[in-house]
Amino acid sequence: MKKQLQTLTPLPIKFDKESHRYIWEPTGEIFTHSVTGITGFNMDEKKKIAIERTKKYWQPRGTTVHSAFEWFLNKRNDQPIEQPAEWEEYMDWIYPLLQHRYVTDDFKPIATEFTVCDRKNGIAGTFDAFGYDIRTEKYVLLDLKTQSSKNANAYNTDEQLGAYASMLISLGVWIDECRTIWCRPDRTVVGEYQDVSTCLEAWNSKLGFWKMMQEEF
Repeated sequence: MKKQLQTLTPLPIKFDKESHRYIWEPTGEIFTHSVTGITGFNMDEKKKIAIERTKKYWQPRGTTVHSAFEWFLNKRNDQPIEQPAEWEEYMDWIYPLLQHRYVTDDFKPIATEFTVCDRKNGIAGTFDAFGYDIRTEKYVLLDLKTQSSKNANAYNTDEQLGAYASMLISLGVWIDECRTIWCRPDRTVVGEYQDVSTCLEAWNSKLGFWKMMQEEF
């Protein structure tokens, strides 16, 4: 017996591009922090400098690949794959991603680029996709990461996925597992399932540490 698919109604949150802040529209309340701001607040200074130095390369790539991913997940089955001009530079990443069986056949999207929040702590963020794995009959929260090398190493994404999972669960959403898709040139790898409880624990630990540091300073 097939499960009845869950649905998600967009929350009244907008992203202000000028201030780079999320806003709760009914009250004008500004979320002073983002999920990625919390997960990366204690990042090693050398790593921060390296990330900022290479931002001109990874930011446009990430934006373009995420846009292609979102478009593909939301397209109708009879709609041909388009190739906007801005995709051309990143087709080594996009083509393998949009040809991967997990993306084309197994994953049925319920929400993409969906914004969630923790109003109590003034935190908001946007996850890449939430959907249903037809093959395993699991509800899956997905994070898409782009990397510069075909043989790049995966890294831990539990905290970030845990943040989004926590905020989705607060809306009454059921999540069976989390996964990270590693989008590399000429190679897309769908990571093994990440336990939801482990991700939640990682996020709650980081959030607790961040709050403690805020109180001290």
